[in-house]
Amino acid sequence: MKRREFIKVTAAGSALGLASPLILDVLGRPGAFAREMTRASGEGLREVMKKVVARALANGGQYADVYLEEVLRTGITLVDGTVESVEYGIYRGGGVRVISDRKTGYSYCDSWEEDDLMAAAGVASRIASAGASVEVKSRDPRNIPTVTGYRLAPDEIPAGEKVEAVTYADKVARAYDAAITQVKVNYSDEMKRTFVINSDGAWGEQEIPLIWVSLDTLAKRGDKRHPGYVRRSEKRGFEYASMDFIKATATEAARQAVDMLDSVDAPSGEIPVVIGSGGGVVFHEAVGHGLEADGVAKGTSFFTGLLGTRVGSDLVTVVDDGSIPNYRGSYTYDDEGTPSKENVLIEDGILRGYMTDILNAGRLKLELTGNGRRESYKYFPLVRMSNTFIRPGPHSHDEIVAATERGLYARNLGGGEVDTTTGNFTFGVREAYLIENGKITSPVRGATLMGNGPEILKRIDMVAGDQAFWPGTCGKGQWVPVTSGAPTLRIAGIGVGGRA
Repeated sequence: MKRREFIKVTAAGSALGLASPLILDVLGRPGAFAREMTRASGEGLREVMKKVVARALANGGQYADVYLEEVLRTGITLVDGTVESVEYGIYRGGGVRVISDRKTGYSYCDSWEEDDLMAAAGVASRIASAGASVEVKSRDPRNIPTVTGYRLAPDEIPAGEKVEAVTYADKVARAYDAAITQVKVNYSDEMKRTFVINSDGAWGEQEIPLIWVSLDTLAKRGDKRHPGYVRRSEKRGFEYASMDFIKATATEAARQAVDMLDSVDAPSGEIPVVIGSGGGVVFHEAVGHGLEADGVAKGTSFFTGLLGTRVGSDLVTVVDDGSIPNYRGSYTYDDEGTPSKENVLIEDGILRGYMTDILNAGRLKLELTGNGRRESYKYFPLVRMSNTFIRPGPHSHDEIVAATERGLYARNLGGGEVDTTTGNFTFGVREAYLIENGKITSPVRGATLMGNGPEILKRIDMVAGDQAFWPGTCGKGQWVPVTSGAPTLRIAGIGVGGRA
C-alpha cells in the first residue's frame, strides 16, 4: 500500500477560539491516521529488504543498503494569539544505494511495497553497475539499547493539547513585560520509524520522536526595538512540552528582547571574547565540518593529514556522541545501520579521529563512528555530526569573566557559515554584552565573530564546567537535526565586527 498524504489547515486572520474547532476536527484524530497505515512487523520487512539488497548487487558492486522511513508530523504556527497555520503530514518511502568503487547509485520510491523497492534497486544497480557481484552477508540483529525513549507518543496526543501549549507560550511572553509587542510561536513534532539493512549484515530498527518549540518576540520602547529568539528541541515524547518547559522557553525569549532594548553598538577589532555556555554552535561550524571524513578523503578539509598532531590548546576536547539519550542529534543506529557511540575527535588539543560513514571509512581505512546520516529516504547518507560538544574545563563562569579586563560576552549566538577548506568563518551574535574591568556591563548589538576555526582552538585559554547544549538543524546539501554544546569559555583574541 502506498501512503503519502499531507494535510494543511490555514486559519490566518481567525481568532484562536474560532479556529480551534476546525483544528480539532482535522488534527484531533492522529491515532486514527496512524492506525490506517500499514504496520508491518520488523521481521517481515527484514526478509523483503534482504531480497532488495541482493537485487541491488545483481549487477555487481562492493556494497548496498536499503533504508525505509515512515514519518507522522504535526506543525502549528501561532502569531500574536492567532493560529496562522496547522499542518499534518504522513510520509513513507524507501531508498536503495549501491556503491561500486567510487561510483554510487541511488534510487528511492514513495512506498514500502516489495515490487517498488525492487524496481528502485534495479535503477540504483544500473547507475553503479560493475563487474563481479559480492556475497550478501547475514548476522543476527544486535540488541542495542534505544537512546530515544519516550512516554507520550506525540502522534497520539490530541491537537487541542498542542494548541493549548502554544497559546500558553504566547500569554507568558506577553506577560513578561509591557514592552513585548509581537510574539510568534512555532511548534512541531514527529514520530519517525526507520529500518535499515546493508550487504555487510547490519540491521537497525528504531522509532524516534522529536519535539521542536521556537519563539520569536519583539520588544518596543519609544523608538527602540529589538527581537528575541529561543528554540528548544529534543527527541522525546510530548512529555517534553510540559507547561513548566513552555513557561521557561517563553520567558527566555521575552527576556532576551527586553534586555537588549538598551543595547549600544558593538565594538570592532580583535578582542577577547567569552562565549556563554551552550555556544558550541560556533565550533560546530568552525571546526566540526572539518572533522567529517568526506572532506578529509577529498583532501579539502583543513584537518587532512593531521591525526596525532596538536590542533588546539590543551583545554580543548571535542566529542561527537549520537548515543546521548534524547538529544536532538541522537539516534540508536545511524542511517547505514551502525550503532551510535561516543567519538573523541580532539583530546587535550590533539587530533584523535574523524567522523565517518561506510564509504569514507573504507577509503581512509578508519573505523565506523556511526555518523552516516540522511535527511530522508529521498537522500543517500553523508558524513554528518550528531551531538558535538566541547567537554567542561577547570574554571568557573565568574572566574573567566573576572579575568577578562576588556572584551565581549557572547551570551546567545545566531547563524554562521564556514569555508571548510580554510576554516575561515563568520558568526552572528544574537545577544552580547561588553566586559569591562572584569564585569559584564552594557548590552551591545550588531556583533559578528570572524576568525579561523583551527586558530581559535589554539586561542582558547579558559574553559568552565557549566556545559550546556542547544539544538539546531545542520545543512550540508541535506538538513538533519543536531545538537551543539560547550561550557563558558574564553578565546584570547578573535575578530569582532561591530559598528563602534
